[in-house]
Amino acid sequence: MKPILFQVKNYFRLSQNKLVLVFVIALLLTTSTSVITAQQSTFSSSELVELPELPTINGDTESLGFAGMLGGMSHSVVIAGGGANFPENPPWKDGAKVWYDDIYFYKDDKWTLSKTKLPFPIAYSACTSTEVGIICVGGDNSEQIFDATLLINFDREADEVVVKEMLALPEEIAYSTSVSDDGFVYVIGGKNSSGSTNIFYRLNIETQSSWEKLPDFPGPARAVHSAAVQDNSDSRIIYIVGGRNETKGEKSTALSDYISYDLHTQEWKQHGALNIDGAPRVIMGAAMEARGSMHLVVYGGSDELLFDEIENLYLAEVESDDPIVKAELKAKRNEIVASHSGFSKDVLAYNTITDQWFREGQLKNQIPVTNLSFQSGSDFYIISGEVAPGVRTPSSYVAGAAKTGSNFGLVNYIVLFAYLLVSLLIGIYFSRKQKSTEDYFVGGGRVPWWASGLSVFGTLLSAITFMAIPAKAFLTDWSYFFLNMAAIVITPLIAFLFIPYFSRLKVSTAYEFLENRFNYLARAFGSLSFILFQLGRIGIVLLLPSLAISIVTGISVETSILIMGIICIVYTTFGGIEAVIWTDVLQVIVLMGGSIVAVVWILLHTDMPVGEMITYASDRQKINMVNLDFNFTETTFWVVFIGGLASAMVTQGTDQTVVQRYLTSNNVKDAQKTLYTNAVLTLPASIIFFGIGTLLFIFYTEMPQRLTPDISNNDSIFPWYIVNELPIGISGLLIAGIFSAAMSSISSSLNSVSTAFSSDFYKRFRPEVEDVSLLRIARFVTAITGVLGIILALWMANSDIKSLWDEFYRFLGLFTGGLGGMFLLGLLTKRANATGTLLGLAVSALLIWYVSVFTEIHILMYSLLGVVSCFVTGYLFSLIFKEKA
Repeated sequence: MKPILFQVKNYFRLSQNKLVLVFVIALLLTTSTSVITAQQSTFSSSELVELPELPTINGDTESLGFAGMLGGMSHSVVIAGGGANFPENPPWKDGAKVWYDDIYFYKDDKWTLSKTKLPFPIAYSACTSTEVGIICVGGDNSEQIFDATLLINFDREADEVVVKEMLALPEEIAYSTSVSDDGFVYVIGGKNSSGSTNIFYRLNIETQSSWEKLPDFPGPARAVHSAAVQDNSDSRIIYIVGGRNETKGEKSTALSDYISYDLHTQEWKQHGALNIDGAPRVIMGAAMEARGSMHLVVYGGSDELLFDEIENLYLAEVESDDPIVKAELKAKRNEIVASHSGFSKDVLAYNTITDQWFREGQLKNQIPVTNLSFQSGSDFYIISGEVAPGVRTPSSYVAGAAKTGSNFGLVNYIVLFAYLLVSLLIGIYFSRKQKSTEDYFVGGGRVPWWASGLSVFGTLLSAITFMAIPAKAFLTDWSYFFLNMAAIVITPLIAFLFIPYFSRLKVSTAYEFLENRFNYLARAFGSLSFILFQLGRIGIVLLLPSLAISIVTGISVETSILIMGIICIVYTTFGGIEAVIWTDVLQVIVLMGGSIVAVVWILLHTDMPVGEMITYASDRQKINMVNLDFNFTETTFWVVFIGGLASAMVTQGTDQTVVQRYLTSNNVKDAQKTLYTNAVLTLPASIIFFGIGTLLFIFYTEMPQRLTPDISNNDSIFPWYIVNELPIGISGLLIAGIFSAAMSSISSSLNSVSTAFSSDFYKRFRPEVEDVSLLRIARFVTAITGVLGIILALWMANSDIKSLWDEFYRFLGLFTGGLGGMFLLGLLTKRANATGTLLGLAVSALLIWYVSVFTEIHILMYSLLGVVSCFVTGYLFSLIFKEKA
């Protein structure tokens, strides 16, 4: 009999090793794929991909192109119509300017001349693509300036363009610009028969009932300017750049300034001159897009030199009474226009956070001005336009979202792979020690308190936090600093109230306490809420770091998810809580050490002394910590600190991922030391991470060109610096640390879900189960949970359902504060009973749901409201519904 059992055991061990080998092979394959993907990612935002030329019309032998075309994107079809050109002779040969009513559409990689025409020949309208179609406002032709508003769409069933007239603008305007955002179209500036204007209108796209006249924009009037909508630190902003202020019969003024309109506060702001290389830069007729999450990109544009020179000659010609002089001045004007070398090739960029302009690149060919340009998803189209005075082009271009990450390099990939392999080997090493559920869930008493403490710190310091705190400080200030301080302040309550109870009752999960104090329904509800929440959390923690890492390394989102998920499943399934804790220890050492290196490196590579840095950041409100306004809808001190206290109490006192670390200790004092370790590390870590964000702000203010406009995820700001600025090897180690930080949170969730399921459900209904069988069940649940988390993350990565997951987290979060209230009812009162407590939990969930849907109260207050409402109503209900003794 013994030899048979021995063979079975050996076969089981061999099967485990085979499974690990399969995972390792899968890891190697996915990592190799990511390297290839990263090395092939070379597209830059300064490159334009040329589309086919616009076709000829009216039997012309060649296509001339048009300036001031109308159009945009409708149902994934590019539409471009109208415009003006000089079909017979150029303007310097007295050629006549002609306006058109023809419409083209670009579909299936080719241009087609539509049978539909515009209501009249027209050019220089303000066009923007919206959910109801392309809305074009104003424009002109040889006879008039229009107040008309046109709605242009593509009918896929009829395979044809459809044009309708909408509500007219209250005044005639041309050479204007427009943007759309949050259900409104905004029309800014332009030129009427008297000259440039400061007008500002908006139209509700849904109702289309009336054009609302908003306060005029400040500063000089402007036309042939550019506009786009982008986020800054606090709000969503319309930015208006450059243009020309013209008054009939007077010398016009080219503009080098830019202004902005806050869509939240509805206030205008003048920013001053647009400086490139230390000098003001005039931009007229340029194409401008919002690129990534914090940049504007300007393609080309005309400066003032040509216009000023020609205008001066024209005014002199008008004032002169001598026919010979007039003829000479006109000839000189024509000569200047004919010999013009073409408009700018520069691609400029503006960072809305640092308020810095820089030259992002330069193209090989002239970029047309007065073109039709528009954004569609991550693509930006530039259709036709004017490459030199009077010279049109039939060429069109598209700029796509750049793929970054080519700087990661082979050495960094080797470091990344080695680090991940070490994590895997830790799991394999500790798999030999997992003989019982006590070993698997609480480490058999072998884990020292300091390691558990580092593990608690590592679990709470997820990859999302590691990236989000520097990003938040870079974007705004230190307002969230006291959220971390609240976690320190709450430590004594957890240490002297929660931990002794858990130790005295010898619970296996936090939710076992709820059964001991109330009934099994309370325990089951608490545990089930935790398990469901963790399943969603695993998917989110896998996805969000992968999105950020993919931007800076070139490793695809799916590959990152698979790498982290596979390794986590392996070392957590076989290594248990010990593997989780010791990989956490390694992760904390790498991340904290690397963060200190990053701080030193930034300080060494910025020109500004430390004292000036502090003054500079302070003057720009980047170090603000405390806002004492009694406003519970913004990140004021009261919201952050009081809400943070409740959130920290729920997390550190009732979340099984943290409570399980306390349970690895042999006594109350060691468990308390575990908690204190986390508290001691939280203060310096918070200073370091918030400090990194502020230092990154200063670094990228000094060197704005080092931050690509193609960053589409703000959380990528620190990883971007790591990959592109830190020495090779160190950057690879820190990116590996981000992977590890994500895996730390995931592995904690996997092990805790396994513990909760095994203890709160399986063992409850199968009390006779043998410990060896329960260990197998625990491993199986760990693996299945990990696989489900990977599937969720991959699904989210390939679906446009991020808002759905926000709602998922919101509604699951309705109960987390209530669970904190349940624990406090059990710990602090004797009269609270199961009926009253569960009713209090239901009231708490309803209250938080109402607050989240119908009020603007900050989300940080949800935990506090949940705890207080559950505690108060639960206690009152317990007094009303007294249970029999």
